[in-house]
Amino acid sequence: MNKSIGAIEFKSIAKGIEVSNEMIKKSSVDVLYLKSICPGKFLIIVGGETSYINECVDYGIKLGEGYIVDNFVINAISQEILDGFKNKYQKLDSIVSIGVVESSKVCAGIKMLDKTLKSGDLVLVKLQLSFAIGGKLVYVVAGDLSSLEYALKESENVVREKEVIYKTVIPSVDSQIIKSLIK
Repeated sequence: MNKSIGAIEFKSIAKGIEVSNEMIKKSSVDVLYLKSICPGKFLIIVGGETSYINECVDYGIKLGEGYIVDNFVINAISQEILDGFKNKYQKLDSIVSIGVVESSKVCAGIKMLDKTLKSGDLVLVKLQLSFAIGGKLVYVVAGDLSSLEYALKESENVVREKEVIYKTVIPSVDSQIIKSLIK
């Protein structure tokens, strides 16, 4: 199912909760993610029809002025990302090569992940949002080497350079790494 998502990452938990409440009341959206995240930030991710998502995020930006770390609206979001928010991933028979991306902000990382998945024939195998990793986002995708290299390069085009902490393509990844990452 193609749907739009929008998110706002706040630097204040209290302000994030306050604004999130008003956003949800104003627009007909589904709450996909609503949590305090490390270090002392708050994240809301909403999904639904594009016009409602735009209205919701714009309203949140207005109300949260001065407290916003990052935000986005993404149209035609991949179902893999929506499933990743729930720690549900496609089962793969084998994984040979992986790409790993680490971003400094959750919103930036989701934008990169969306671009990555739309740029190559890849599968999301792990998505970690902020918890216990200092407010960062880390994702792991699997696919053939050339698709990984191209997609990870393309992912840089949707964020500022300083928002990318590190990204790498690992060919012939050891099975112990895969087992540890996917457990």
